[in-house]
Amino acid sequence: LGTRPKLADLADVALRGRQVRLVPAARGRIVAARKLLLDRAGEAGPVYGVNTGFGELASRRIAAADLGRLQVNLVRSHAAGVGEPLSPEASLAMLFLRANELAYGHSGCRPELVEALAALVNAGVAPVIPSRGSVGASGDLAPQAHAGLLLLGEGKARIRGPKGFGKPVSGAAALGLVRLKPCRLEAKEGLCLVNGTQAMQAVGGLALYRAMLASEAADAAGAM
Repeated sequence: LGTRPKLADLADVALRGRQVRLVPAARGRIVAARKLLLDRAGEAGPVYGVNTGFGELASRRIAAADLGRLQVNLVRSHAAGVGEPLSPEASLAMLFLRANELAYGHSGCRPELVEALAALVNAGVAPVIPSRGSVGASGDLAPQAHAGLLLLGEGKARIRGPKGFGKPVSGAAALGLVRLKPCRLEAKEGLCLVNGTQAMQAVGGLALYRAMLASEAADAAGAM
């Protein structure tokens, strides 16, 4: 995590259970960005999404004691998707891509948040994410929020086993089965989880990968 993954890397993680880890250089970037964020938030002025509300509530200041609760409420309020769930492979791809994005060190989250996402990927715990509700290029807010619920021990998830993914269980049960604990969100970290386009990247990336395999198979069949 913290590098530029290729399409083959995405497929290996989502389809074949390849393990991921946070590289030391990326950890250093995350720590530095987190310090900068906290220093700025400690000043008198507002920092959007950190000590203020979101959207039309940007002018509403949030007390220091409520910064973590603000982030949890953001994730819960945006987990409003509908429709058939994404495939568990696409959900794992989302977790991987979001963790890698945060590992670049531009978002201001703690390294613990990135490692929590990586732990879910490595344990094969795929959040159940409704396929409808994204606002597109403005952000996959609803799908990302459903993925974020799993970190809180909420929502639902499926776990990859020797014969594929099992039936959906509660987020709390899924974490317990793989011996992981719910993550406690701190300042800005809910925003870090939901504000991205990793749902469309995951679905589109895996679709492209499968299309390339089909094309190669067609070429081979035609040549034979």
